[in-house]
Amino acid sequence: MRVLSYLLTAALIFAMGACATTSTRITDSWANPEVKAPLAFEKVIVLLVSKNHDMRVAVEGAIAARLQQAGLTGIPANMSIPDEVLKDREKVKEQLGQIHVDGVIVIRYQGTTERTQYVSTSPAFWGAYPSFWGYYNYAWPSVWDPGYYVTDSYVKVETRIYDLRTDKLIWGGMSQTMNPRDAQAAATELAQTVGAAMREDGLIK
Repeated sequence: MRVLSYLLTAALIFAMGACATTSTRITDSWANPEVKAPLAFEKVIVLLVSKNHDMRVAVEGAIAARLQQAGLTGIPANMSIPDEVLKDREKVKEQLGQIHVDGVIVIRYQGTTERTQYVSTSPAFWGAYPSFWGYYNYAWPSVWDPGYYVTDSYVKVETRIYDLRTDKLIWGGMSQTMNPRDAQAAATELAQTVGAAMREDGLIK
């Protein structure tokens, strides 16, 4: 099994049932130069750092499902680590050791920003009205239909992948998702986009 290729495989699986475009993009990433792919993880736990249990269930479950489809054992952290022990590092470490987890994907919400922009109803190019009177006939009516404003939300997320056997960071990236529909859809797009970024960084083929 080619360890980190799970994300790329998951992306391909998802792409078969959806459009190729995505509203998620990587804004920054880092790949450990000491890591030589492919690696061999037996079990990977998916952990969303959040107090919102329902959000954890949705995001962790969506990404773990993609791991399963890629032939890797993916475990949502909410199924193995009770919420009340999440802040106790030693208990979490013990729990992961008991179920023989050797890899972890950590996702952390970094905030949401909003951007409002004006959408004009004017022609998109200068050659639309080459004559003055043609433009005049367009311009005056458009005064009463000047366009509109739209507001987009951008959700920023940090993703890190660690090898628990060496306790080393393998890959880290910051992503931005525009107008996510829901947590599960955003998690699926995240897996797709991170997979592509890791391929560019040379960690998977």
